[in-house]
Amino acid sequence: METEQGPSKSLTSALESPGSTAKASKLRNVFVGPNGIRAGWRFALFLALLALLRLVIIQHGLRLIPGFLKIAKATQGSGVLTPQFQLLLEGAAILVVFLAAGVMAKIERRSFASYGLSRKGAFSKLFWQGVAWGLAFESVEMLTIWACGGFSFGSLALAGGAILKYALLWALGFLLVGIFEEFLFRGYSQFTLASGIGFWPAALLLSAAFGAAHLSNTGEGWVGALSIFAFGMFGCLALKRTGNLWFIIGFHTSVDYAETFVYSTPDSGFQAQGHLLNSSFHGSKWLTGGSVGPEGSLMVFAVFLLAFILFDRVYRGQELSSANTADGD
Repeated sequence: METEQGPSKSLTSALESPGSTAKASKLRNVFVGPNGIRAGWRFALFLALLALLRLVIIQHGLRLIPGFLKIAKATQGSGVLTPQFQLLLEGAAILVVFLAAGVMAKIERRSFASYGLSRKGAFSKLFWQGVAWGLAFESVEMLTIWACGGFSFGSLALAGGAILKYALLWALGFLLVGIFEEFLFRGYSQFTLASGIGFWPAALLLSAAFGAAHLSNTGEGWVGALSIFAFGMFGCLALKRTGNLWFIIGFHTSVDYAETFVYSTPDSGFQAQGHLLNSSFHGSKWLTGGSVGPEGSLMVFAVFLLAFILFDRVYRGQELSSANTADGD
């Protein structure tokens, strides 16, 4: 019996040797930290899910909708954004990012609300405060450009029921844009990277990615991309102070809505079908933003500086819970 047990004991001893245990522990530490799977690996898995779902839902799924390809080609060819294209594309994009985050929530054993988008806070006071701030922000910028001689309001481009129709369609369309972009860059992504490297380092990285992503838009330039970076950092401040995404979703919605529908200017090179005014830009590109629109104007940085200062004072004392601060994983 002793001769049969000898090899077994020897093998067990080898497997449980300090060297073997140390190697296994080091390998485990690459993937797992004190709070579960490390932030970098969680984020990488989230990006992989996004890529897969985007391929299935957006690149292939939308093609099954009658007329979508025709709408998409017409939009890209003319540079005119239609409500139909906006609603279909942004709706599909929200589905992609929500499904990916939902899978990650199951893996991480967290609630979906942990990522800053609780149903309880949906369209609450914070959302409508964000809407008001966004309208004020865009109005200050446009009135400044107008006062400097770079913008004319023109006449009404719509009449009667068409005003109500397009006002509602674009409000819904830009709400979808706000939900998608804010949740993608300041929802799951911000929560996860912040848990590994800290809130503000994550904010810097993701805001830079947010600006860079807009460079793929028709007519976008480096000034516009920098203003989008500033937008991202303002969004992170709002998230930090309010604890969820609803303020910045409201802000994002109304900034895009005021820019594109109300003041009827280009947005990243696109003009909207069914805009309110026959407005026009004239003068230097640094003032107006040219074909990029107001986000390409240097005036936007002065308005953002004002927005940062005012928001810091009005929402002082409110901080995001420790869930979105570095936890050492």
